[in-house]
Amino acid sequence: MTARHTLPLALLLAGALSCAEATSPSRVPNYEWRLVWEGGLDTLSFHWPEDMLPVKIWVEDSLDMPARVQEGVDDWQGAFLYGEYAAVLVSDSSSADVVVRVVTPPPKAIATVNRLNTLLPGCEGATDLDIEFIATQYELRLPVRMYVAPRYDPATTDLTECFRVTARHELGHSLGLFQHTSDSRDIMYGNPEAEGLSARDINTAQLVAHWPANLIPTR
Repeated sequence: MTARHTLPLALLLAGALSCAEATSPSRVPNYEWRLVWEGGLDTLSFHWPEDMLPVKIWVEDSLDMPARVQEGVDDWQGAFLYGEYAAVLVSDSSSADVVVRVVTPPPKAIATVNRLNTLLPGCEGATDLDIEFIATQYELRLPVRMYVAPRYDPATTDLTECFRVTARHELGHSLGLFQHTSDSRDIMYGNPEAEGLSARDINTAQLVAHWPANLIPTR
């Protein structure tokens, strides 16, 4: 005779609920971040290699910009679960991986530079990526250059929030989020309105950190 065991209804229900709870929740979708290169022949993805962390950032000491950039660094570091991105402000620009200037972005001086722009009512920003194809790989020549500049007189207009948003946005470009999104709720929107990182910003940044990089930082 085959033994037969009957489980109480309450236990069966508990098991069913446990299985349902174990199912991974749906995640917020990411957006496209990769840089389309040379007419669409290649798509470049970048994240800072582990052996280069923390990324060294030099910030021009003007209009309290070091504080604005530090706030942005804190936000982006907090977006990662396992320390995939970390950055520190340094006093020596010659050794920096990222250089932040508080000036109007100059004209692109090098043909290989890709410029990512943003514009807010009170300020503007840009990030320059100096990219070259050397031998068998794409190389990002360091330092990455960021610009944040007032469009109004900072002596008569409070631009603190404008600088804060623009610094976060440009830092996003410097860590590999190369494209602008189509959603104004994202900090990486071309004309950002968000005060902080959206769920899509965070999810995309986490994805970028684990996506195979084919753009290699070099000096």
